[in-house]
Amino acid sequence: MTDTLAIDGLTYELRRSPKRATIGITVDRDGFLILTAPEDCPMATIEETARKKQLWVHTKLAEKRLLFRPRAQKEYVTGEGFQYLGRSYRLLLIDAEDDSPSPALRLRGGWFELRRDERHRAGEHFVGWYIRNGEPWIWRRVGLLADRIGVEPASVSVRELGYRWGSCGPRGNLNFHWRTLCLPPRMVEYVVVHELVHLVEPHHGLGFWKRVERVIPDFADRKRWLAENGGRY
Repeated sequence: MTDTLAIDGLTYELRRSPKRATIGITVDRDGFLILTAPEDCPMATIEETARKKQLWVHTKLAEKRLLFRPRAQKEYVTGEGFQYLGRSYRLLLIDAEDDSPSPALRLRGGWFELRRDERHRAGEHFVGWYIRNGEPWIWRRVGLLADRIGVEPASVSVRELGYRWGSCGPRGNLNFHWRTLCLPPRMVEYVVVHELVHLVEPHHGLGFWKRVERVIPDFADRKRWLAENGGRY
């Protein structure tokens, strides 16, 4: 059963379920608020819980706004900067070599080199480059950190994930957004640990954050930095 509930300026979709034992709030990918409660839970209890979680809700909504903030449109011109593992590399447009064809895009000598005749597909080439070069890097990090946590993912991939930095599938498959490879390494490490812990703690409860903290004691600082700065990458 679903209904709409307005509490202190926030509008929730209220879902009641006989299978639900506790009250929970989620912010979906489009920023809509969903409040799930047991079927027989009094409305006063639901409203009180929602008010107690207002700070958390506003924080999540702010994170969504930062993630959806329009990024500066890339022009793919010589001198333009592109991030890779927290470092900015300038773009250099080059001419194709007839005798020894160069790849459409490569990182060489501290520059991203893009062939002029492939500039019309520059965005596609950059995404492909991050996936090809980032996946081995992510795999190495996952291997090191998985041992510390005591888990083993079924697979690891780098791909387009919309607004999410990473995801953990029900069968133990870890996916990471290709933009994750633009972040500084310590932030990538936080994203990796976050998804690895989901292999044993599906929800963001106290147990989940305790496990994250064992591996990354300053996880709260990294989480905050990502919420405030992630939209730039």
